[in-house]
Amino acid sequence: MACMANPSTALLVATVAAVRVGGVQTHQWNGREVLSAGCKDEVVGPVQLGRLGLVGDAQADRKNHGGPDKALLLYAGHHYPSWLADQGLLFPPGAFFENVTLTGFGGLACPDETTVALGEIWRLGGAIVQVSQPRSPCYKLASRWGVPDLVQRVQHTGWSGWYVRVLAPGAVAKGDLVELLERPVGAPTVGEVARIVNVDKHDVEGARRLLAAPGLPERLRNRLLARVGAAEGD
Repeated sequence: MACMANPSTALLVATVAAVRVGGVQTHQWNGREVLSAGCKDEVVGPVQLGRLGLVGDAQADRKNHGGPDKALLLYAGHHYPSWLADQGLLFPPGAFFENVTLTGFGGLACPDETTVALGEIWRLGGAIVQVSQPRSPCYKLASRWGVPDLVQRVQHTGWSGWYVRVLAPGAVAKGDLVELLERPVGAPTVGEVARIVNVDKHDVEGARRLLAAPGLPERLRNRLLARVGAAEGD
């Protein structure tokens, strides 16, 4: 594992552009009643981040959202202009239900799904977090914005966002720096994980590579094991 845990050698990779939390609400989205905590308001000042997420944040569907492996959802802010330029969709900041929106540091590009590796460890404000998995959007995102194929667009663009687990609690606030502390050698990017899990479902060799990677969440591991097992059975 390539380790940069010494604070003097930690790599600054991003800045926190916004921190958002939201409670469970009932919405009328796209002609149907939807229970969701996806509408999150920006917070002024530090918010405590614990093992299960930010103080004041919630999930309506605890079966598929939340928990230690999905404590916090992060999103690269540069995707928003890309949605407009490439997909013709104008979204406001925070549109993708993220808790933390990131921006680049010192004029450099912001980390995103093409560069963030599974299992890498960050100092996020006063907390230490580890990248756990890509986000797999559900129908609620499409319902909120009235774009029926938005889930498919997210999957095929790769602009999904990613989750982290919390290794050490701490406060997070707008303007905080994000430092890369540790990156596993040879780990797949979260974009590669999302591609194999959600898009290229017949990529059995890719599934085998992911199964060999450390830190893959149990739910994804079980899904890929079933896929590989079915292929080998055939």
